[in-house]
Amino acid sequence: MAIHKRSINSIIREQLTGELTEDDRKRLNAWIESSPENRVMYEQFMSATNFRKRYESYAEIDEQRAWMNFRKEHPAIRSIQWKKVLRYAAMLLLPIAGVIISMWISGRMDFNETLPYETRIAMKRSEQMGKQRATLIFADGEKINLNTPLRWPLQRKGNRESAFSLQENKEKTFSESGNNQLMTLSDSEYWVALEDGTIVHLNYNTTLKYPSHFSSHDRTVYLDGEAYFQVAKEQDRPFRVVTSSGVVTQYGTSFNVNTNTMGCTKVVLVDGSVSVTPQKGEERIIKPGELAVLYSSLPEAEVKSVNVESYVAWNTGHFVFENCTFEELMDVISVWYGKKVIFESDDIRRMLFTGDIDRYSSIIPVLNAIERVTNLEISITEENVILKNRNNIDKKKK
Repeated sequence: MAIHKRSINSIIREQLTGELTEDDRKRLNAWIESSPENRVMYEQFMSATNFRKRYESYAEIDEQRAWMNFRKEHPAIRSIQWKKVLRYAAMLLLPIAGVIISMWISGRMDFNETLPYETRIAMKRSEQMGKQRATLIFADGEKINLNTPLRWPLQRKGNRESAFSLQENKEKTFSESGNNQLMTLSDSEYWVALEDGTIVHLNYNTTLKYPSHFSSHDRTVYLDGEAYFQVAKEQDRPFRVVTSSGVVTQYGTSFNVNTNTMGCTKVVLVDGSVSVTPQKGEERIIKPGELAVLYSSLPEAEVKSVNVESYVAWNTGHFVFENCTFEELMDVISVWYGKKVIFESDDIRRMLFTGDIDRYSSIIPVLNAIERVTNLEISITEENVILKNRNNIDKKKK
């Protein structure tokens, strides 16, 4: 019995949530038995990824216990309808499941690749949402627009790019002025694989400057904005990220660099070994789980332990906020979705928010989720997002 890819995606998803009907179970078994390839594909999917376990755990969640944990973490929230929140969370999870299953069935996902599968899912969802965009300016001034992940090496062919042939064979003398520039806008992001195999994920409003070929003694790039680095290990060639506040140096690791705060650079180390050197100071080693803040005007970096997830979750498709003001929260929403935010009062700006938002969801379910866990009424027009206090609205009606 033949089953279309879209149909088999739905059937597997329902199996993961325990909602599979007897008829669909027979259809699934028929599809598995129809060819050795289908059986191998199904068995690999069900065993090779912890996504299955995550999904099953979610389906078996004890709602009351989940609500009590939520209340413990968010004591200020008292009157929320917790069942609606959990149902809403399930609604947001299902599209992600569909993407994963679809990519697996179509042969576009390989869990043996270097990148974690969460990253590969994020790349695919970003591309589907139209966020995978950047402008590449070569050292000689030629410019091309990109909308698919860029692989190394790159060659120009008129106004078209090829990801599989060398741009040039000769090694250039490294200087910032001789670099290519890769730039994202306020509503876009971009993944790029550099010459040495290092993967860089540029957040929005970010510029990365890098040479056509790294030198024989080091690998240096320049960053303005925010980027997540997964650096290829090379003991003899350290990888350096130069910012306006200092230099980050490492020999093979994963870390996040953010220069969006005026006058400072924030470096969060996920794993491996990294050193930070302020412009006017000395080199200092930081450990995994630590945040280093380099100030342009100070000789020493500030280092402290942090919850790494809240700093790097954007790399795999989430906005994570911990006790941030609504003004900070809506700044992110405004930039990412291209909307102007209007606050009814300054009190709303100062409200605190803690939560995890799907970066690749459309704006309406994101705003609905925020509205459900607050006392706000949020409306949206073609250009604006308007936040009002529901208590004030009720008073006016009376």
